[in-house]
Amino acid sequence: MPKHDASSPSVPHMSAGEFRRAGQMFVDWIASYWSSLDDRAVTPDVSPGEVASKLPLSPPTSGGESWDAIVRDLDSIVLPGLTHWQHPRFFGYFPCNASGPAVLAELVSAGLGAQGMLWSTGPAVTELETRMLDWMGEAFGLPSSFRSDFAEGGRRGGGVIQGTASEGALAAMVAGRDRCRRRLNAAGVLDDDRDPVFVCYTSAQSHSSILKAAMVAGIARSADDSARVRLVPTDRQLRMDASALALMMREDLDRGRIPAFVAPTVGTTGVGAFDPIDAIAEVVRTHAHPVAGPAWMHVDAAWAGAAWVCPEFRATQRGIEHADSLCINPHKWLLTNFDCDLFWTSDRDSLTGAMSVTPEYLRNPASESGSVIDYRDWHVPLGRRFRALKLWFVLRHYGIEGLQNFIRGHVAIAEALETRLRADARFDVPIARSLSLVTFRCRAGDDATRELLERLNATREVFCTHTVAPISNADAKAEPTYLIRVAIGAATTTLPDADHLWALIDKHTN
Repeated sequence: MPKHDASSPSVPHMSAGEFRRAGQMFVDWIASYWSSLDDRAVTPDVSPGEVASKLPLSPPTSGGESWDAIVRDLDSIVLPGLTHWQHPRFFGYFPCNASGPAVLAELVSAGLGAQGMLWSTGPAVTELETRMLDWMGEAFGLPSSFRSDFAEGGRRGGGVIQGTASEGALAAMVAGRDRCRRRLNAAGVLDDDRDPVFVCYTSAQSHSSILKAAMVAGIARSADDSARVRLVPTDRQLRMDASALALMMREDLDRGRIPAFVAPTVGTTGVGAFDPIDAIAEVVRTHAHPVAGPAWMHVDAAWAGAAWVCPEFRATQRGIEHADSLCINPHKWLLTNFDCDLFWTSDRDSLTGAMSVTPEYLRNPASESGSVIDYRDWHVPLGRRFRALKLWFVLRHYGIEGLQNFIRGHVAIAEALETRLRADARFDVPIARSLSLVTFRCRAGDDATRELLERLNATREVFCTHTVAPISNADAKAEPTYLIRVAIGAATTTLPDADHLWALIDKHTN
């Protein structure tokens, strides 16, 4: 075995001077990249495996390459193989925002290298995050039951930054199931050998993350388990039908099953539908299991919830005070780069009770005192980085008014595009615009709509995506219609970018 010199590391730490010079180089590179986006194609012209073919099969055995060489490879290998999500004419999926303040905060977070799993491992990491969730709750006009200082009727509130809405859904589902179990156990009716059948409910238009969470949590046996994950039919506006939910929950209660989790959506992925939270909350309350109690209601407002920063868009949160948990993603539409999912709960103890595991090596006086928050108990991962910094930087740089203007600007652009589409006899807008999301089709039919989308994206000057939805009537099993989605929300998108899209739509429609 070779001997090692323990007196100093074999690889010297990067000096402050070298780091400063290299850091300035990459900050300049990012700034140059952003300024070049308008002149780039939105999507890459590459074939599968093409990027990998430019990379060596084996890692370098010795280092020492210059930063200039690494930058050259960024330019020649990475950039040509990217879909540019920050491009002003990226209209696909939902936006994935980035901004200067958020990127700089990520740099600071990485440089600090703080580990915020416990309060004691990073008091500032924890306390800044708690304050950011309270700030954002106030900015969105959320009820006080989600605040970190809320304590009433045996319930406590608070918020945490999860990675994604998918992680938030899983945490909420686990908390809901555990709350049911605890109540059943307290009543002495829980079988130690096997769980009762827990059932989750969500809209037929909801995000697939709800089904995936049920699979990961072991509630659903497969992606086809329609007995344990009930997809509730929608109404003519593609919103969850509360009366259909009531029928399903009653059926399950009559069969001895336990409704454990209900997930309405504020701004569905396909068309941006807003489920009626107040009506759903009433169904959840009136269809509670006699022992396990009401199902946990988790509101997925990952995209559209960002618009609540503007008071005029808050009508869609009616009934939110009845939710057990809620999530909104600033990394979608509030200038805060991925990953940043804001997750609030009004039943903190059910969440942490389902997540807390305390081995001896994590015990410490602060945690034992019960006077601090240990965020490792609020989600699946133990380790966690300093994500609250980027939200802090964004809020201090732009202020609430700046974020409001950002949202309002995109909604106005989408409204202008919708007006153009409705005025043109070649197109149909069967579902009304949802904030900054416009969905439309060609009146000539699905084939024509599909061909138009292919032509638009083939230009590589814009990028849009599609959905299918039963738009003809209230029957969720109706033949789905192919729709083009235009999601306006990139940080740099302006009205001329939507004008450019319209010109291409006009040009490529028969």
